[in-house]
Amino acid sequence: MNPDLLITSATLPEISFFLSAHPPDSKKKTLTGLIIFSGKLDHKAYDLVITGPGVFNTAHALTVYLEESTPGLILQTGIAGVFRETGLSIGDVAIALEEHYIHTGIATDTPFNAPLPFDLIESSPESREGRYPFDSGLVETCYKKLSQEFVNKKIRAAKGPFITVSTLTSSFKQANLLYSAFAPVMEAMEGAASAHIATLYKIPMIEIRAASNFAGERDKTKWDMGKAAEHLGIACALI
Repeated sequence: MNPDLLITSATLPEISFFLSAHPPDSKKKTLTGLIIFSGKLDHKAYDLVITGPGVFNTAHALTVYLEESTPGLILQTGIAGVFRETGLSIGDVAIALEEHYIHTGIATDTPFNAPLPFDLIESSPESREGRYPFDSGLVETCYKKLSQEFVNKKIRAAKGPFITVSTLTSSFKQANLLYSAFAPVMEAMEGAASAHIATLYKIPMIEIRAASNFAGERDKTKWDMGKAAEHLGIACALI
């Protein structure tokens, strides 16, 4: 069966609120141990894959799934670090206008990498820089849904570029440098991998995340993963 929606999350706790509110009807396990949940979201059928963290786990999980099923839409989701310069707070929700895997390219003496001399995806020159733009019309439609839902809940909804990293930002000084270079709303470890695979399989994709912490904050006592997971669960149910 090809579901209307495929949801991908790096870990189970990130998507736990959604699963509690919309319990799956079944689950299965792949040869490599991936768990695929299946259920209903109002009139839509959804599958949900726990990919594991990072670009490699995500690329593997999504490839395994898409070799067997073709969803109508991929929703990459999870918690994330939000950049303080955006004015957003912990618990706020954002949708990506594009993903940027900032470790792609040719290293320079600046925070920016120069483009590779070849496409990572044929006829997608943006892939030379690890950039994956999302469909602007689809993003805008989803952003309006988020804004309308959260306006009375004192939760801000935003849209903007996300960055994918393989090394978590460990200080506010480092976070400031990243923001100066890329002006991202949020950073996480999976989005660009999903965007790359979705592009290869020609499946539309969006990415929605909730802020659990500020980028650069390594003191986990100042994180609020529970609040982020709750707000994320609400957001996912709107898609």
